[in-house]
Amino acid sequence: MASSAMSEIVMFVAVLLIAAFVTGILTTSTYKISINIGKKGDALATKLSQDFEIINDPGNITRNSSAGITIIYIKNTGKDPIIFTNDTFTVIIDGNIVGINNTKQITTPGSNVLYPGDVGEIDVNYNESGYHKIKVVSDSGISRVIRGYIS
Repeated sequence: MASSAMSEIVMFVAVLLIAAFVTGILTTSTYKISINIGKKGDALATKLSQDFEIINDPGNITRNSSAGITIIYIKNTGKDPIIFTNDTFTVIIDGNIVGINNTKQITTPGSNVLYPGDVGEIDVNYNESGYHKIKVVSDSGISRVIRGYIS
C-alpha cells in the first residue's frame, strides 16, 4: 500500500513540474509575441503618419532635356513632417535606380522639411522621353509608383 501511495505522489509531483514548465514556456512565448506586435504597430503607425503621393500629371512628366533632368513632384499627405533631402528618397525608373540631382521644397523654399500638405520637387538625372514607370521610395520604406509619359 505504501509503495502505491508513494508512486502516486511521485507521479503527481512529476505532472505538476511538467505543467509548470509548459506554463512558463507559453507565458514567455506570449510575452514575446505581444512585444513584437507592439513593434509592428509602431512601425505601421510611422508609415501611416509619414505618407506622400507623387502628384505629377501622368500624361506630361516634365523633363529638362538640355540639363538631362526629369522633375518629380511629391506631396506630404501624412500627419508628420518628412525630411526632404537627396539622401532620404530613392528614385527608380523602369527598374533602374537613378541619381537625384537636387531636392527643393516648393511650398516653403529653402526648407529641407516637407510639412503636411507641402509639395517638394525631386530633380533626377534621367533624360529619356517616352512612357516610363517611376517609383519613389522614402527612407522609412514608403513607396509610390506613377506610370506616365516623360516629355
